[in-house]
Amino acid sequence: MSKSAAILFVHNEVDTIGWWLAHHATVGFSTLIVCDDHSTDGTSTVLSNAATLYDIRLQSADTTLPTRLERQTRFHENALAQGRDEFDWMMILAEDEYLHFETARSVSEFTTAATGTTIPVNWCLLGSSGRLTPSAFSPVETFTRHGLLGLPDHRIVRHLVQPRSLEAALPDPFSALDRNAVWDDARILHFAARDRESFFKRDSSATPEQAWNNFDRNDAEYGGAHRWLPESRRIASFLTQASLTDLYWRLKTVMSHADKSALQKLGLTPAQLSVSSSSRSQPKFRFCTLGETPRLMLDMQTGSFVPVGATDTDFGRYNPLVMALEVSDTDIWNACLFVENSLPSRYLPLAGSPTLLPMVPLRIKIAENTVQSPVSGNDIHIASPDHRLTEIDATMSLYSRMTSFMVLTAEGHNLAGLLRGIERLPAADASALGCAVAMLPFEEAERLSDAFPGVVPRNVRPARPPQA
Repeated sequence: MSKSAAILFVHNEVDTIGWWLAHHATVGFSTLIVCDDHSTDGTSTVLSNAATLYDIRLQSADTTLPTRLERQTRFHENALAQGRDEFDWMMILAEDEYLHFETARSVSEFTTAATGTTIPVNWCLLGSSGRLTPSAFSPVETFTRHGLLGLPDHRIVRHLVQPRSLEAALPDPFSALDRNAVWDDARILHFAARDRESFFKRDSSATPEQAWNNFDRNDAEYGGAHRWLPESRRIASFLTQASLTDLYWRLKTVMSHADKSALQKLGLTPAQLSVSSSSRSQPKFRFCTLGETPRLMLDMQTGSFVPVGATDTDFGRYNPLVMALEVSDTDIWNACLFVENSLPSRYLPLAGSPTLLPMVPLRIKIAENTVQSPVSGNDIHIASPDHRLTEIDATMSLYSRMTSFMVLTAEGHNLAGLLRGIERLPAADASALGCAVAMLPFEEAERLSDAFPGVVPRNVRPARPPQA
């Protein structure tokens, strides 16, 4: 099997770099070679955590070079030169470019049919799909509308190259401007627009509105790249949980050393953490199944939720779903959804929830009888067989599944209580911590993210309130 590498030069892409890594590992690159241009938003932390899980080779940009373009060019040249004897194929990409094959299952399969030493792949501009604010979901899932094939920008190409045969010059993205774009076998999904807020935040052109109009192309719907999502989500779930484990240990250190500087960033003082700020009683939980007969369960083979009757239950295949509801005097209850038999090193795939954890945080609006993701802020439809929750006995086994979450939220859903919970929690539990973060007030979660950039994934941060 051939060996391949994707090459990336990146600066300040903390909320999307994980998806880029996951996607390009999914499409079959053996190695990801990434140069961080001294990011200040936590991108380097995400990369460092990811590199403990996959063959991601990290470099830092050469600061002796004065401009970003010079640093990028030097890195690209060095990466291709250093890969000559190791890799059969290499490809330079940007952080908003995702390689996609129409039918091939991997880079190796796609390049098997190559008749030359260079394979050009045309751009496909993906628009915002009408989205105004950042999304916690993969760009492949979020942005599904693109410009028509004849758009001049689609003649820009990225090249899969055999580095041993490459001449001194870097592959030229503008080398095919005299030829019509072709997407028959592959395309570069170019998420140049993404959401409007992110675009205008990072765009440095003199005419940003004109640039937005050029890139925000939404003429045709395309979902062909969705076939990569199951595996890219699986990989992204490991990255999410690695970041949250890192967050646990950082918060543990803050508490053990009473780090005044870190606490100040969090808007807290040592005095606030010395005693409990809450006199409320311990929260009470009710445990429910989704449906009575049949019950909704996770099909372990397909990853989908299916209704299963009492007589046809195959516990080797079907994993019962359980919802733990935190009893409240208000009309809004916090809840966690998980499966009865644990999912080690995996995540629970709930449509509409971006949280890639074994336990999914939810918000139940009792009066409206709706379920909402606290992260996306959107309603989630769970197709319970009889549209009801059936309360079950709160066994020790169920309580043990919720223990870490209960410790972290025993004093309520606030940052001070979370830190005191971290102090009491003896070991990292990424899933419980992610759920606890998702249920924080928006402003407090943002302070946490700002204080510890790169270890509070967007897919566990609560949605911005409408008035924020």
